[in-house]
Amino acid sequence: MKKIDRIYREILHRHYTTGARFFNQKEIARVCGLSLGTVNPVVTKLEQIGVLERKPLGFRLIDARRLLVYWAATRDLSKDIVYTTFSPSRISEIEQVLSTMGCLTAYSAYKWFMKRMPVDYTQVFVYASPETVSQTFKPSPRRKRNIIVLASDEHLLRLSEHGYVPLVQAYVDLWQLGAPASRLVEELEREIAAAPARALEHVTRAFEEEPPEPGP
Repeated sequence: MKKIDRIYREILHRHYTTGARFFNQKEIARVCGLSLGTVNPVVTKLEQIGVLERKPLGFRLIDARRLLVYWAATRDLSKDIVYTTFSPSRISEIEQVLSTMGCLTAYSAYKWFMKRMPVDYTQVFVYASPETVSQTFKPSPRRKRNIIVLASDEHLLRLSEHGYVPLVQAYVDLWQLGAPASRLVEELEREIAAAPARALEHVTRAFEEEPPEPGP
């Protein structure tokens, strides 16, 4: 995965989970494990396409959806494939095993987030070590592949939970797969769009429920 993908992921994940709109380049570089020399050109590019607005101490995200679609359109999932094989096991069984080895994405992640699956799918995509996966799911001579292993990074692993990638990562990965994933992308986009409002509502509720400081 390209280093700039971490920048897109960090900005979008933070926005869609906490409602954040203001970011600092040094902080982005630090949490993504990148240099300012890598972050600054990306910020300039995103400003040029109307995604963000520079400020004295950082930048403000002004069009999160545009950034999400831009990332999805420019990402090349095929270049991240590091191992593929075939397993005769049921998809649910494969997912259960792979979720302990890395972070599931695409169809599996959609099912996790949405708690349903409106389309049939025959492949499991996971960010994991190819060496680890191949110990359990051995190389297969069959041309058909139903296990697709993608190169991971520390930033992605840190943001993932319960063996699944962040919601925004699942979106861009599904976007890359075309039909029948395109139907899932549309539904996932609606879920993503509602996320910042839910995050802010949660923060507000927690603040209102916090007991007052005891008086003197």
